[in-house]
Amino acid sequence: MQKIAFMRSALVFCLSLFIVSGILELNKSHAQEIGYKLAKLWDTPAGLNVPESILYDESRNILFVSNIFGNSTEKNNKGFISKVSLDGKIVVLKWATGLNAPKGSAIYRNTFYVSDIDHLVKIDLETGKILARYPVAESKFLNDVAADSSGNIYVTDMSSENSVIYKLNQGKMRVWMKGSEISSPNGLSIEKGSLIVGNSGDGSLKAINLVTKKISTLAKVGSGIDGLRPDGKGNFFISDWHGKTSLVRASGKVDLLLDTTVSKINSADLEYIASKNLLLIPTFFDNKVSAYRAEER
Repeated sequence: MQKIAFMRSALVFCLSLFIVSGILELNKSHAQEIGYKLAKLWDTPAGLNVPESILYDESRNILFVSNIFGNSTEKNNKGFISKVSLDGKIVVLKWATGLNAPKGSAIYRNTFYVSDIDHLVKIDLETGKILARYPVAESKFLNDVAADSSGNIYVTDMSSENSVIYKLNQGKMRVWMKGSEISSPNGLSIEKGSLIVGNSGDGSLKAINLVTKKISTLAKVGSGIDGLRPDGKGNFFISDWHGKTSLVRASGKVDLLLDTTVSKINSADLEYIASKNLLLIPTFFDNKVSAYRAEER
């Protein structure tokens, strides 16, 4: 009797797994059907100088744009952060200054973090004043930044010589992830307990569990991944610096949405505001931010 009862329990358990698996696959297949087309809305006016990254601050309803001002590895103290409205107006051109080729950024509570070649810089969100600089001795090319719900800050070093993801915790910068699966990591985003990474070395979109550090490949994109943002429906908008903007579906399929490579307009570290269906693309050497409405189709 015990053996029969055990077999029944095992059968019920397996059946439950099968049903759950089916539901997950159904949800996944639903997400696969989502596609987008882009409708141009606006470009920012003159003033930005090599804009590399853009970040939306929901609480203030404002955009922060990182301006390199010069070469991507040049320590000229001329880099700055701009504040831009959601209709493309430059509200404050030089909100935070004294930076060296600032790139990716993240916000945690009342603090703005931005990468700065071989430093992570902490800035007061109210004043634009630099509060701290965290040096990363071995880094060569710090790029994107992400913050988790506990206030840990993650930063990629996309240089092929280093290829590391660092973590700022309690004021200390430490190596968080390094290895053959992390090759020239660039874009970052936190999504459902995982750090989503644009792994430019092998052209893959990957997810790293924040607790176990288990790595899984979400899609093979086949090119460099600069910026990445979730659409809130299981898909990701990604950019290739050379000028391509794409959607990675939950199935791993990649849809090309925009290609400005022929006109030599870059597609740098983008932002997507799901509540407004608004996709924002910094154009780097073209010195503007371009906005598009992402229309579901």
